Amino acid sequence: MPERQSKSFAEVTFIEASARRLRVDLVLTSVVPQGERRLISRFLGIESPRRIILAPPETAGGRKVFVPAGWVMGMSFDLANVWFQASTTVLEHCMFQQSPTCRVDALAVEQPTKLLSANRRGAPRHEVDAGRALFATIWSTQRVTDENLAPLVAGRLQDWSEKGLGVRLGEPLNLTTGQGAVIRLESPAENGNIFLQGVLRHCTPLGDGNWLAGFGNVGELRPGEALSLMSFLAASRA
Repeated sequence: MPERQSKSFAEVTFIEASARRLRVDLVLTSVVPQGERRLISRFLGIESPRRIILAPPETAGGRKVFVPAGWVMGMSFDLANVWFQASTTVLEHCMFQQSPTCRVDALAVEQPTKLLSANRRGAPRHEVDAGRALFATIWSTQRVTDENLAPLVAGRLQDWSEKGLGVRLGEPLNLTTGQGAVIRLESPAENGNIFLQGVLRHCTPLGDGNWLAGFGNVGELRPGEALSLMSFLAASRA
């Protein structure tokens, strides 16, 4: 279900990376105090067309590093098994409104207009242990291109196999059997959120007040297939 859009390739790429909360590796062209050069961060959002928001950079050991405004650095990240590289400039350290009630420390950088990319042939596919406590959020496929982008419901991943995917919910899902859905799986331990699409097979009461929604024909949601939803998720929630 690719959406028509007039955004550039770079804009779409950074929207997707921000909505998916991908890890990004930063390489400073100048060395910050204590000799750090390669840092680890994560995309948090896009505050304006020219302003990308990243998590505060950290060393491999987890120590946060302050990067002065005006410094140039390289950034690299993996999106859909494609390795992207770009150069950017630090704008400022700031607070980012992730939700109406949550502001977090962040680093604002200039959005690059050019990207270098290369397919990661032979790279292992990103796998998720279904036994972990993964949060799952569900949208109707018919609604992800509309103005109303509120999710149908949120729950936890129950199981995931080649046959399909199950999500444990606290309330029934407002979808009929056969309708399509977009499912986001999120876990702080993983390298970014995973977006899938599938077809609802059933929504069954479990007898303890919870419900199990089962999906078939489950596959990865590719970049550009739900750009309105990704733009919504990457935006500030002021």
